[in-house]
Amino acid sequence: MFKIIANREVGPGIFQLVLNYDQLPQKPEPGQFFNIKVSQSGSDDPLLRRPFSIFDFDAAEKKVEFIYRVVGKGTKILSELEAETELDLLGPLGSPFSLNKNKGNVHLIGGGMGIAPLYYLSKELKSSNQKVYLGAANKAELEFFEEKFKGLGVELHLAAMEEKLEIKGSALVLWLNYLEKNTPDYVYTCGPEKMLVAVERECLKNNIGGELSIEKRMGCGIGVCLSCSCETKAEDQKNKRACVEGPVFGLGEVVLSA
Repeated sequence: MFKIIANREVGPGIFQLVLNYDQLPQKPEPGQFFNIKVSQSGSDDPLLRRPFSIFDFDAAEKKVEFIYRVVGKGTKILSELEAETELDLLGPLGSPFSLNKNKGNVHLIGGGMGIAPLYYLSKELKSSNQKVYLGAANKAELEFFEEKFKGLGVELHLAAMEEKLEIKGSALVLWLNYLEKNTPDYVYTCGPEKMLVAVERECLKNNIGGELSIEKRMGCGIGVCLSCSCETKAEDQKNKRACVEGPVFGLGEVVLSA
């Protein structure tokens, strides 16, 4: 079991969930996720677990952290849970980002809650040659992430849709503004599917390697129910499961819709 250390609001409707654990089957890797049972006190409502990507992990302190937005019944229940509450988690699950240290000039592009898995990734890459491009609706949604990424010492660029930060616009537009003068060797990205489509298109056009993390509705989280199947571009394999072969895929590996 896992026990809540903290469950606090760090932005408008955005919460940081910090958990202590006794033991894990393996070390969680950036890009993986946990399936959290949010129903409490013997209730089965809601029945399905909720998948949350790993925001941070500390093996020495036996802590794992998640960032989530309250969007429905499950996350609303989760946001009301207090410290010392025990939670039932499955994980770590899924396929992580690759962490080859020789990727050269690396760009991380995160939009909205897609920013969450990029923090642990940035921390684990341990590369001084990282440039991070983040976008959200407004400055209030970015303040927590800004503080955390600045703590890693990476080059950070911010954009908001409702007000001008570095620009007024999306993480995608922000990144495209820098692309011509600073072409990356490798890209990691997570966020709205329209953003992923555009980043993938630009990278493939310019022969830039990279990976993306997609968000799919998941029933079981372990590859049995097939509710998170993605169509692939490979002729020898029609579908892949976001919860097993993903949620991280190589650019051009699966069909995105936007």
